Amino acid sequence: MSKKSGSYYTPESVANFMVSYMRDKYYSTNQGLKVLEPSCGDGVFLKALSNNFVDTKLIVEAVDLDKSAIEKVTPLLDTFHGVYKVTNADYLEWCFKHDVRYDFIIGNPPYISKKLLTEEQRENCRKIHSQNTEFGREIHNIWTAFLCDGISRLKENGAMAFVLPAELLKVKFGEKIQRALLKEFQRVEVFTFSKNVFPNIEQDTIILFLFKNSKEQGLYFTTIDSSSCLIKRKFRLKRKRSLEAMKLKWSAYPLLEKHINKITHIKKCLPPILSYCETIPGIVTAANDYFIASKSVVDEFELGGISTPIVQKGVFVNGCVKLSKEKFNSLVEGGKPAFFLDLSKADLANKKHQNYINIGTQRKIDQRYKCTLRDKWYEVPGAWVPEGFFFKRCHDYPKLIFNDADALVTDASYRIKMKGEYDIRSLIFSFYNSLTLALSEVQGRYYGGGVLELTPLEFKSLPIPYMSINEEMFNEFVESFHKKKSIQDVLADNDEVLLINHLGMSRGDVASLREIREILMARRLSISKSQFS
Repeated sequence: MSKKSGSYYTPESVANFMVSYMRDKYYSTNQGLKVLEPSCGDGVFLKALSNNFVDTKLIVEAVDLDKSAIEKVTPLLDTFHGVYKVTNADYLEWCFKHDVRYDFIIGNPPYISKKLLTEEQRENCRKIHSQNTEFGREIHNIWTAFLCDGISRLKENGAMAFVLPAELLKVKFGEKIQRALLKEFQRVEVFTFSKNVFPNIEQDTIILFLFKNSKEQGLYFTTIDSSSCLIKRKFRLKRKRSLEAMKLKWSAYPLLEKHINKITHIKKCLPPILSYCETIPGIVTAANDYFIASKSVVDEFELGGISTPIVQKGVFVNGCVKLSKEKFNSLVEGGKPAFFLDLSKADLANKKHQNYINIGTQRKIDQRYKCTLRDKWYEVPGAWVPEGFFFKRCHDYPKLIFNDADALVTDASYRIKMKGEYDIRSLIFSFYNSLTLALSEVQGRYYGGGVLELTPLEFKSLPIPYMSINEEMFNEFVESFHKKKSIQDVLADNDEVLLINHLGMSRGDVASLREIREILMARRLSISKSQFS
């Protein structure tokens, strides 16, 4: 797969399933069907169409930007059943020159981040998005333009089948697209996978089937465990009425209806984290391996007078709920890069300071984009010490930590600044409960390898049962936290205090929250790089 081409070629088993599924369910008797494949790549969907529509005349239009892929596919066209036309073009340009309606559209559009698109491609994506106001004009990835344009090209009884990144279910911009799909199509089917479809990548994918008309309407989900489940059709689609109402984003699909309704009710009743504090991303150095150094580098270049403690990565403080001076010193002694170098205070008359700055220019750090925006490339703005910090990415559970070491943090964290009479110790104590951690799984998004991420907005909007505690109670909490065998030990104690005693929740409701978290964690952590056998 190339980042710039965004090509994730589809396994034959998946392509054959998608085509045969559409054929058997909706198009088995139709003749003269018009089909579009907007990103044909190596032709796997074209082959599947020919193999599965032997007795049905198809008129197939295919497009791809990769000339070498087109050259490989073209010689095969004469062997296919039906009429096939393949064009070497950028679909983002091709689509404005062709105004044909299709019976169905099928494929695996490229996944290319906005930052890797040319300005012309970004503008074409925005024009395509303007065809459907539900999508919005903001572009995050090229695949959304393929989906949006495809919707506009379908006949009244048309259908689509796309392989798409699972971010459609998880991310904020995906919610707009979810609404658009429910508005445009009577039936939406989402096939998710317990393992990645594609080899050697960390891209979680889905298959999306969209039908303009259907006798059995609604939003349906199923999870596929192996390729044989697709081939043998061993799956059952379940309707998710609460997600049709957009009570939660579609990543909550593994939950039962009762779980979704409970979460929706809780979100309405409890204040979010932003009621108690401000959250600001940590400092952006533009070159952590240069601006953050170990003790040996600090000593070598006599930078001690302009260095400040910093925590660069969440893995450095795993298992902690309080960053003590002792814990920080253990990082220093372990040779970790633990000091931020405030080179704006460098003494240019000091040869070692000047030498260190020269090293930066030799490595062309001064030419990095964010450095070029500064008055002096080595002056990093916004370096202030927070009361606490939250790591935006985690594995087993989200980490909100008390900053007793007066350390800075990078933009891998969100800095916490408390509001009014609220205090950081109470916020941290109140954060660790089954309700808030379950909602972290619901509101966050996850990637291959099972990493959970919460954006600033997702973190700030987490409901929290805030309870004011004193310093003694916090210290007891810290001690028990650091002695825990697992986060479940902490949640068992805190759920009793925060959810049952403080909020008055029943033990049954607390058990439901734990079940919600376990279901979503199991789904997140099951995603791996394994390919279908």
